[in-house]
Amino acid sequence: MSDPTVYSTPHRIIHWVMALLIIAMVPVGIYMTNIPYPPNPAANPALKDSLYEWHKSFGIIIFLLAALRVVVRLIKGVPAPVPTLTTIERIASSSVHHLLYILIFAVPFAGWLATSMCYGPVKLFWTVPVTLPFSGAEATCSAIYKVHFGMAGLMTLLVFAHIGGAMMHLVIKRDGVFRRMWLS
Repeated sequence: MSDPTVYSTPHRIIHWVMALLIIAMVPVGIYMTNIPYPPNPAANPALKDSLYEWHKSFGIIIFLLAALRVVVRLIKGVPAPVPTLTTIERIASSSVHHLLYILIFAVPFAGWLATSMCYGPVKLFWTVPVTLPFSGAEATCSAIYKVHFGMAGLMTLLVFAHIGGAMMHLVIKRDGVFRRMWLS
């Protein structure tokens, strides 16, 4: 690591791309699941199908970026914790980061698994099939989708906590923590 006080450039780029994708995925996921099916007059099957395809494709991209992020982390390392953090801040930061790392794999994987089990291959942007070799009953798929939704909800709360912590360091403490991940 060339500057031990900041994350590597590849790590920061992956972080911000993933952040934008994840922040976009949650409202799209909520919206697409609430578009009614025909014969409801408000039904829009073309929009619903299109949003699902985009959601699945970007979910796979997030999963792959998460794997790349771990590789970059192992190769480039990460800065040491800021010594001015209180014990509570260090525990909160570590807990949120560890849970987010788990969820950036688990949320897209659960969606990918349920889709592969019940509907066949996920096609990356309508072209490349990327499927998992599993099949299952509707009840199993439904249960996995519920886990996917629940974990996405937890991840949303953790993202808000993460953003809140970042803003605290940027605006209130002004201790340089935000700069460690900022693209500059």
